[in-house]
Amino acid sequence: MASMAEQEFRLGTVISQSFAVLAKNIVPFGVLYLALYAPSSIYALTLAGKPGADEDAGVRILIIAENFIGLVAAAAVTYATVQELRGRHASFGEFFGRGLAQGGAAIRVAFLSGILLFLAFIALIVPGLIFYTMWWVAIPVAVIERPGAIASLQRSAELSRGRRWRVFGLIVCFFVALLATLLLFVMTMFVVLFFSPGADQALLDQTSALATWLLSALFMAVQAVLTAVSYYYLRVAKDGVGIEDIAAVFD
Repeated sequence: MASMAEQEFRLGTVISQSFAVLAKNIVPFGVLYLALYAPSSIYALTLAGKPGADEDAGVRILIIAENFIGLVAAAAVTYATVQELRGRHASFGEFFGRGLAQGGAAIRVAFLSGILLFLAFIALIVPGLIFYTMWWVAIPVAVIERPGAIASLQRSAELSRGRRWRVFGLIVCFFVALLATLLLFVMTMFVVLFFSPGADQALLDQTSALATWLLSALFMAVQAVLTAVSYYYLRVAKDGVGIEDIAAVFD
């Protein structure tokens, strides 16, 4: 095991470790998030080519429901990530079962932080970004330490104190990657439209729905792993604990 000094919160370390975890768990994480976003995506596919498909209320309702269920998936990925960091590979059934067990805690803290962030962003953009940075690891705190919703937000703020610029840098990197991928997708759609003038609206809608499905699954999985790995390195830096101490709650 690396020394504590080698495990300080550094952007490069967090990002590289996160992608290492993702690479080892791409199949179970991918299956989990693809299944999660399947209802709205499949429904969107059935609407392909129909007028007003982009404004369909059914798709929006399904997406809202999926986002709540996605918090259970985030709890499951947090468990699997912690196990991977300690050198153990969790099976799909194992980490999904653990996610179900702690999904309620993740939903409560995300719901509370979502309301507060919404109010903060209405007031001013800057306070919203500050709170988002402070609460970046609130879900891993809720899943691993289980202190309750309000205490999870407080604990996340405590863990990030003194390292918030680095956490903010990580968040910026994540969203820049998201925007770059979306831009690439839009450019690809324009190329398809340019070279396929005869393509009907149904085909374009189907392509868009499939791409959205894949991108949603990818980025939700990346974010879940990033927050879990961030939590680990913040705990190391703040509390001086090792991965076995953190993972002991699951034993």
